[in-house]
Amino acid sequence: MAGFNSVKIVVSGGLNPERIKVLAEAGADVFGVGSYIAHAIPMDMTMDLKEVNDKPIAKRGRFPGKIANNKLKVIKNI
Repeated sequence: MAGFNSVKIVVSGGLNPERIKVLAEAGADVFGVGSYIAHAIPMDMTMDLKEVNDKPIAKRGRFPGKIANNKLKVIKNI
């Protein structure tokens, strides 16, 4: 509506066919449906950057820096 014809609307997170239909009708262009198609039972999750070049970072509302998790194992530091 503002004349930015090359801008696309991307939606993701907790999507299923019913939500996609509603969002497509509202104008969304691209849909991230990973959790819906990757599991027998949909399971939502987020993947956040926590550290870059040894500097703790986080988006608003998240805690920066590494968090210990004994279920994970470092395979190789890049």
